[in-house]
Amino acid sequence: MNETTPPTTTDDCVSNGNSTAWPMAVCLRVVVVLQCLGLGGRYLFSSFEMESDVYGWLYFDCSWSESLAQSIDNAGALLTLISGGFLCVTGWLMWKMPAESRWFGVVKNLDQAAAGWSGLWMLLIATAHMMRAAVFAELSLPEHAVRIVAPLALAVCGVGAAPSSSAGRTRFAVMMLTVAASFTFAAHGYKAYACYAPFTDLILLSDMQWTDIGITQATAEKVLVVIGVVDILVAVALLVFRSNAAAFYMVVWGLVTAASRMTALGIDAWPESLIRIANGGVPLVILIHWSWNRTAKHSGQPRFAEQPRSYAKQSFDPS
Repeated sequence: MNETTPPTTTDDCVSNGNSTAWPMAVCLRVVVVLQCLGLGGRYLFSSFEMESDVYGWLYFDCSWSESLAQSIDNAGALLTLISGGFLCVTGWLMWKMPAESRWFGVVKNLDQAAAGWSGLWMLLIATAHMMRAAVFAELSLPEHAVRIVAPLALAVCGVGAAPSSSAGRTRFAVMMLTVAASFTFAAHGYKAYACYAPFTDLILLSDMQWTDIGITQATAEKVLVVIGVVDILVAVALLVFRSNAAAFYMVVWGLVTAASRMTALGIDAWPESLIRIANGGVPLVILIHWSWNRTAKHSGQPRFAEQPRSYAKQSFDPS
């Protein structure tokens, strides 16, 4: 008799390629990969190449040799760029590879290590910036929260293009992303409300390059005050009320602000846009997850895909 033991846990019910959470996982993986590419471009390859605050902290604050500080900074950026490449390869392999394969666990561990390193290096840069920044230093960690948390959330739930994690792990990852997006928008909103000078410059330079409306600094600062208030309110709405409208606003405005680096500084500033892709990408991941779950709930469908019909035939095959 051909009889298959029915699954007994949530993990058993989520086979590779059958999870309804896969759109969220794909989106999150793309966001993290683009972020890694942006970081590599910013610190290694672009015409705007610079050293990160890790270099500044090691060289100026800790008095390490310049060559050693530069080597560590370059190595961190290069490893992050390589991690982005690994996430492309491992994600594709786990999508194609059966979960029962002996190599699946190895690839999964490499995938989690690559995502974990990306999040760790983002955290180190944000921490170093907090210790060295002269203005709004206290906002460094919340401001960079989405950059830090996106790869860590991927390590928690994003196994392959379709995560094989439990529903609980997925919910925890979404909670991480929701808190991070709220913190980032609240921090940016506060800086906008305070008329942070670089934000003003982005408006003025974008106007000069594209619209040529003739926006004055006074007008730009008034606009920033409004933007700041809206960003803070939206951050509260996302965190407290789990508002789809707030998430949608964050997607649009987050991508617009990321693209503003190129509209203000030219196409050569593409790394500055990609490194901020999580500003809009993380809310998009949240919106996809919430929308998918609410649609499934209203339609009466389970959140995780049922086993294929062939499973039922095998279970009751009398031969």
